[in-house]
Amino acid sequence: MIHKYGLPLTDSTWSGLPMRVGHFPAAGKVEDLSSSADSVLLWTGGTSHVDLAYRDAEGKSHRAQFERRSGMIDLLPRSVSLDEVRWRNDGAGSSCVSVNFPQGSLAQLLGQGANPLPQHLGTRFAVTDHHAADLITRLQAQVMANNPLGAAYAQGLSLTIVSYLFASYGHDFGQQGPPQGPVAEPGHLPRLQSEALMVFVEDFLSQDIGLVDMAAVVGYSPDHFARLFRRTFRVSPYQYLLSRRVERAKTMLRDATLPIALVAVSCGFTSQSHLNAVFKRVTGVTPGRYRKG
Repeated sequence: MIHKYGLPLTDSTWSGLPMRVGHFPAAGKVEDLSSSADSVLLWTGGTSHVDLAYRDAEGKSHRAQFERRSGMIDLLPRSVSLDEVRWRNDGAGSSCVSVNFPQGSLAQLLGQGANPLPQHLGTRFAVTDHHAADLITRLQAQVMANNPLGAAYAQGLSLTIVSYLFASYGHDFGQQGPPQGPVAEPGHLPRLQSEALMVFVEDFLSQDIGLVDMAAVVGYSPDHFARLFRRTFRVSPYQYLLSRRVERAKTMLRDATLPIALVAVSCGFTSQSHLNAVFKRVTGVTPGRYRKG
């Protein structure tokens, strides 16, 4: 059975953009597809020969025939209806991973002024965009691995996907007008806000702090906050969180009575193996070796 919209990859506990996945046989047909949210689709598998009929935002009918190769993306604005899609693959079937941009998710990442993909762009099929494909693949990997790098990474990666597509496929794809929130010095967070953020991070370091959480502390949209944070701290919010977790782990590891697994949880790592990997990458040694001195 073909699930023409695919199946959900994410649920309400996922902190990034919602995703779906679909698997399709080597040949087939689906009809009457539509969505109220913009989406980008990444295709993998055999080369497909596609023939489709669709209606644009104004209700005008179009027909398109094209060859889609593995790694290509489709960009589907809201209110575009796919009346019929037929395909025939060279060899095996194909899979489609979609990243969707519902208004609620965009508002969370970009602020309440966020707008979806402009309708006037129309639909784009079989686009070769290696950077977009890589970002989508990375986000899917986090979902499949149960988000091992945490909410801040998932939200930051989601924000990168949104920002990249906004910049590449529409100058007004995103927040309109000035960012909402307190006025900051040009390009940087004010000192009091920076200090409030540092206190917040230290207080909640054991929890799965996300980009949205950090932005809320100082009242900016996550999109604007991420830029200001990088200019102020010279690292991304995700990198800052990792560095603080490693520093706290160093302190706790000096107490030989504390199990390393407990140290990992107390510092906000998802597991002891996560602590081991990050700690060795940052310090050059494992937590166990660091403890021995």
